[in-house]
Amino acid sequence: MSSRNATRQDFEHVIASIKKKEVKPSTYITHRVPFDKVKDEFEQWLNASNGVIKAMVEIE
Repeated sequence: MSSRNATRQDFEHVIASIKKKEVKPSTYITHRVPFDKVKDEFEQWLNASNGVIKAMVEIE
């Protein structure tokens, strides 16, 4: 997981929290889509009413 506004210190804090099991990253994933369906789904991710927190694109 990442953020375009995060600092190095932010990432170090998050990594430490994950290692201590204080945070479970998978709980933030709200949407998944295969790569070949991204074009169909992407616009829906921009609508806040769809509850997207983290959308994952699956590549096989």
